[in-house]
Amino acid sequence: MLNQVGSRLVFENAKNFVASQGFDVSHAVLTQGYLRSEVAMSTSSASYHVPVLINDSTNGSPFATEQRLALQDIFVVSAIGIFVAAPASSTTTAFPLLSYPNSTTFSTSGAATALYNLYNGYLNIQVNNQNILPTWDIFRHYFVPQTQNGVGVTAETVFPIDQIDASENAFGASEPNILLNGASNIQANITLPGAISTLQASTAPRIVVIWRGIKCQNVTSVR
Repeated sequence: MLNQVGSRLVFENAKNFVASQGFDVSHAVLTQGYLRSEVAMSTSSASYHVPVLINDSTNGSPFATEQRLALQDIFVVSAIGIFVAAPASSTTTAFPLLSYPNSTTFSTSGAATALYNLYNGYLNIQVNNQNILPTWDIFRHYFVPQTQNGVGVTAETVFPIDQIDASENAFGASEPNILLNGASNIQANITLPGAISTLQASTAPRIVVIWRGIKCQNVTSVR
């Protein structure tokens, strides 16, 4: 369970980490924050580029719900969450994040099963061609709640939504912390054992990566 002591430790670790890398934190603004990277699923690829930087155009224009890292800032990652979603379109901004292949949301025949390719894959991060996170297993983000959408209760007349505590469920603690420098070449990728062969019909399904931690503003070489 999250608490103030843990948050203080994350902050102190981040401040010391940034300073140890030669950055001046004496006048920097350090705040809690998050980054959010989103990737459109594909039936033809088993590898996904996860955009982190604000100027990353590898996947095209960012989705409206993304939160990228500014080139002037450093972000120290203390936790990573990986989710799936099925927005109605590429421009939809109101949609839930799911921590498992919910067969009600992913109701197209074979779509939920195909998503298990994601949970058998891994996340990799390279910064300036250095492999700082070789293989982060995505299965650690698999969370099936006790209360699930589409599972009826009270004589199957009440259908609840998925139970989830967004403060911690489907998040994995990153220790040691990961430093993402906005002035660096950051390449994050998700590699699956096989392509997600079937997608939810009439939607724009995505993989969503949320990075939580401490943002250190205006400290990089970019001005």
